[in-house]
Amino acid sequence: MEKGCFEKNCQNTLLIYSIKLSKEKSEKTRIRVEKTISEMALKKERINFNSVAQKANVSKSWLYKQKGIRTRVETLRGMQISEVAPRKPSKSLRSEDILIKTLKSRIKVLEEENKQLKDQVQKLHGKLF
Repeated sequence: MEKGCFEKNCQNTLLIYSIKLSKEKSEKTRIRVEKTISEMALKKERINFNSVAQKANVSKSWLYKQKGIRTRVETLRGMQISEVAPRKPSKSLRSEDILIKTLKSRIKVLEEENKQLKDQVQKLHGKLF
């Protein structure tokens, strides 16, 4: 066998082995991050890209590149925000009645103004023709 051919096979083997190691490392990292997110959710810790990256010891850019993990973080973050967001207190019946009366009054004024404008348009239209 030629020396060059042997070196080429050796390089290919090293390349394949390197790719395999890289994939294994990436999979272990993904599993570690998924486990971290699950633990944080169970402990009701704040979940966002910064906190997950810090706890799982990965970069934020890595989290953003992983579509499944990114979606999970965004979903859990959104759920936490909606849980924490203060609810708007319901209006009392009295304040609703006052609002309704005010709006009805405003509608009446606008309808009258609209009627006057229509009359003016008709008069102006009559003068033109």
